[in-house]
Amino acid sequence: MRKLLKVLLPPFVGFAVYFIAIRYSSVYFTLRIDEMGEGTITAFMAYYRYFLPLLFTVAVLTQFLIVVPVWDRVFLKSNAGKIISLFVLCSICLLLAACISYCIWETQSGIWHLVKVIIFMTAVQLIYWFVNLFVLYLLNKNRKQTTEITDVNS
Repeated sequence: MRKLLKVLLPPFVGFAVYFIAIRYSSVYFTLRIDEMGEGTITAFMAYYRYFLPLLFTVAVLTQFLIVVPVWDRVFLKSNAGKIISLFVLCSICLLLAACISYCIWETQSGIWHLVKVIIFMTAVQLIYWFVNLFVLYLLNKNRKQTTEITDVNS
């Protein structure tokens, strides 16, 4: 049951944060599918709105195949291991954001637009991963407290 919680709960909470932010935005009802790919916040919101089921499926698979096994190994490491893992996560987010941003970038919009899109995409990914890892931390903390209480009562 705990493994299922570690796989489903963090992506659900992360996506819920974005869903609430987008759903209660003033432009939610005017989002159209043809707005995607422009490299704007509205384009991101449209993409998220129309591809939410697919994105959530990918998030759960990523959580199951990559994040939970890595988390179980990294959580038991020293503080230096956690800091290195956090640095690697930030680097991966930056690299993926740069690749995605370059793919949707139009050269006519200038290099500054590319930099802004990279920063925005990196921020979106990092916010998701920090929420995800915080939920995993709370799940492990709760488990740690439960085992300590059980050990005291024995």
